[in-house]
Amino acid sequence: MSLIYRPSGPGFLYCSPVDNALMLTLGRSCAFGRYYLKNLLEDSGDYRDTQDALAVVIEVANHANDTMKQGDNFQKLMQIQYSLNGHHEIVQPGRVFLKEGILMKLSRKVMQPRMFFLFNDALLYTTPVQSGMYKLNNMLSLAGMKVRKPTQEAYQNELKIESVERSFILSASSAPERDEWLEAISRSIEEYAKKRITFCPSRSLDEADSEDKDEVSPLGSKAPIWIPDTRATMCMICTSEFTLTWRRHHCRACGKIVCQACSSNKYGLDYLKNQPARVCEHCFQELQKLDHQHSPKFGSPGNHKSPSSALSSVLHSIPSGRKQKKIPAALKEVSANTEDSSMSGYLYRSKGNKKPWKHLWFVIKNKVLYTYAASEDVAALESQPLLGFTVTQVKDENSESRVFQLLHKNMLFYVFKADDAHSAQKWIEAFQEGTIL
Repeated sequence: MSLIYRPSGPGFLYCSPVDNALMLTLGRSCAFGRYYLKNLLEDSGDYRDTQDALAVVIEVANHANDTMKQGDNFQKLMQIQYSLNGHHEIVQPGRVFLKEGILMKLSRKVMQPRMFFLFNDALLYTTPVQSGMYKLNNMLSLAGMKVRKPTQEAYQNELKIESVERSFILSASSAPERDEWLEAISRSIEEYAKKRITFCPSRSLDEADSEDKDEVSPLGSKAPIWIPDTRATMCMICTSEFTLTWRRHHCRACGKIVCQACSSNKYGLDYLKNQPARVCEHCFQELQKLDHQHSPKFGSPGNHKSPSSALSSVLHSIPSGRKQKKIPAALKEVSANTEDSSMSGYLYRSKGNKKPWKHLWFVIKNKVLYTYAASEDVAALESQPLLGFTVTQVKDENSESRVFQLLHKNMLFYVFKADDAHSAQKWIEAFQEGTIL
């Protein structure tokens, strides 16, 4: 059986109603065959003949169902192809549509809506431009792609996508929606990897899974996830504070936010086809080491990298708005994005009932409270051991159980406010744990 399609306008295909009638007939035949089989003796000839006939009908029904599914998939692929501005070949042999939806993409400064289409071999990344139409941004292959969720409680709606061509952070409307996308993309990547293994008989599936889990991509071979501007108030290398004149820059190798003095070098990166790109000092040194390991016989720099030491010296000599404070070593011991903390996230903090609230990032680790201006800062504004303190929840009609106090010898030290009552309770428990030996 073959499905009968004919075009009926952009984005729409017509499917013959004969298919539905056929599936209805096959379904009734299967139901009647099973009913008839129950009323026959198992040792009779009619029983065996009915079994054989029923098996044939079921096989035909399964084949017809698979064919109709392929037709539905073809129709969906054509709809997506028609909805893209320009000419793009979305319909490919073996390509299967799996999932679609709008997610917020975190760019450098703001979140922007993006439409995603997930296939069994790629992730289509588009921008809505008008009703039902999209601009194609990128078609990301599932080969080598990784997807994970952040460890910080404050970003539980987010999803991190890492691929060779592009890497970015996505935000869903809720944690359940984020989990649906995480499961769908992870399963697609796993199935795609299994298909690729079938064409490489020398490697077993277990070996491939082990390699994928343990594999660390060489620096510069994949596009890094850029840390959003709002999540760092200081250079992640020298800790100089960013201002209107001392601006943020992103390292194209690791994605960290750095200042111009710490990112004055350029280097040819594999994922950019060896085009020279701005890199931080740490990545520049690491890339040089990797380059020397691969070509130890050559003592001079290759053509694919362009270190700008002269530019670096000029930048350091130019007077600028650089604000670099001397930060105690104790405030650099724990970074804001540390993964082994008892609790971390944003809270509002006040020094008294009538004092203004400040929105800050807090980390509790080893019974010490660290305060940061933003969630990716590498140095704390202050640190406060919690031993000897007490925590009490403020209960009144206005606070909605979101406010709690930190007291020292019954004297008010700080007042905190969480976004919701559930988060406030988790913070109170973390504080209480930190105040006890």
